[in-house]
Order: sequence, then structure tokens, then C-alpha cells
Amino acid sequence: MPNRPICAEDALLSETPMPPEQILRYLDRIGLRDAVPPPPTLETLRRLQSAHLLHVPYENLNLLRGAITSLEHGALFEKIVEKRRGGLCFELNGLFCWLLCSLGYQVTSYAGRFIYPSEAGIQMRRHRVLVVTLEGKRYLTETGMNSEGPRAPLVLAESEAQWDGVTEYRFSRDAFWGWVLWKRSPGGAWRRLYGFTEEPQLDIDFIMPSLFCDVHPMSPFNKTVRASIFLPDAHLSLRDSKLTWYRKGAVARSRSVAPGAETAQVLWDVFGLRAPEDAAL
Repeated sequence: MPNRPICAEDALLSETPMPPEQILRYLDRIGLRDAVPPPPTLETLRRLQSAHLLHVPYENLNLLRGAITSLEHGALFEKIVEKRRGGLCFELNGLFCWLLCSLGYQVTSYAGRFIYPSEAGIQMRRHRVLVVTLEGKRYLTETGMNSEGPRAPLVLAESEAQWDGVTEYRFSRDAFWGWVLWKRSPGGAWRRLYGFTEEPQLDIDFIMPSLFCDVHPMSPFNKTVRASIFLPDAHLSLRDSKLTWYRKGAVARSRSVAPGAETAQVLWDVFGLRAPEDAAL
């Protein structure tokens, strides 16, 4: 393990590294039963990101019981690793960031805005974006999407189209949005996903947007069940009482799910989630 402040390019980002035994438990949680922590290479980053997406779901169940999300490392580890739950982007990318830094990666967090063509106005910054600097290049790495998103690290460079095995991505620059991530599913058109400016963020900077998601009346995350998980060639989503299978970015099939007991059963059968008894399903 590195004997230096992690994310050392900025002393404000120094954190206590994740203990080696916790790293191994985390790796086991995402299906990687390594006997020793892997080296901080690009291939390892690809492996970690893919495994995380395939094993840890996005979910908002704690919000449906009125709980306030803790972004403390210990609380995130207990929820996601020990209790085998998922979370929102602040939790998923937050814990993944701690893991990467503890393995020796140089990681910088930014605050991103989603870009929804169907919604009027500009969204607030409510997404945690992770960028890893490795061998002279920067890579966006992502484990906190509630839809089909990057399955592999993407080189942060303008105009270069990049394929992750399911979807094509590219970046552009904009005076307001900063870096803009675009995606294109097979047979579809390019569309903007989110944008972020290069102002490094600390863990504490995500407390306010996380609290907005938890309790604000305008939050879209505290009203109905949201859960999703990646498969090797598909993405499964439970949202607004509908379970949907996406393949290559398009709806393959969907079905309605009744509130209450049926929703709880789907959460367990499809996403491996035991819903808290007091969650409003």
C-alpha cells in the first residue's frame, strides 16, 4: 500500500487509505477474489469498473424510508460491501474513489450536471464524476449511473469516439458545461449525457447535493423506487413501477410491477436487494 497521502496532487484530498483487509472484502463484493490488491494499471481499472457495474446496483431504497445518506467512508463500506446494498452516485462513486485512491491511483472528483433534452432548464450539479490520471493520460471512470453509461474508462480527449462494447462515447468542450460526455447507442444519434467543469471537489462538497436528493420536494430520487444493474450486454432498470430490459441502448422488453410485495420480490430476484421493512415501496 502507498505510504503517502492518496490523491497527492492536492493535499486537501488526502485521506486515510482503506485498510488492506477491507480492500479484499470490497474486491470479493464485486466478484474479484484476488488474494492481494491488484496493481494500479489501466487494465486493473477496466477490470474494477466492469466488475463494480455488474455486481453493485444503483438504488434509492434508503431515501424511501426517510433516511439521510451518509457519505462517510465507514458508512459507505458497511452499506455497500458488508450489507451488499447499492446506492446513488455519491455513494457508489464515492466508495469507488476511496478504493482507487487506496490502490495507488491518482483520482480527482468533479461535480457534473446531467443534460436531459426532455426537461426544461439547466439541472443542478448532482453527479459525482471521477477522473483518473494514469501514465500521462486522464480517464473518466464511472460506477454511479442509473442508466446505460460508460462500462470502461474513457480517455478524456476531445472528439475521439470510444467504444465500450455496448455504446459509443466521445467528449466535447463547452464554455458553460465544461467537458461534455456524449453517447450513441447502435443505430441511434449522438446525445449529451452530462457535463462537468474542472474544479476539484472533496467528499464534503457532495453532502449538499446528496441532501437535496434525500429530502427536497423537487428531488426525483425520493418518491418512487429506482434500481438498476448492468449485465454483460444489457442494462436492467426498475423505475416508476416498470421493470425494463435494455439491450444496445434500446428497450428489449418491459413489464409493470405492482407496488409493495411484488416490488420487494423483484428487488430481491433481479437486483439482489433486500428492501428495508420501512421503505415505502
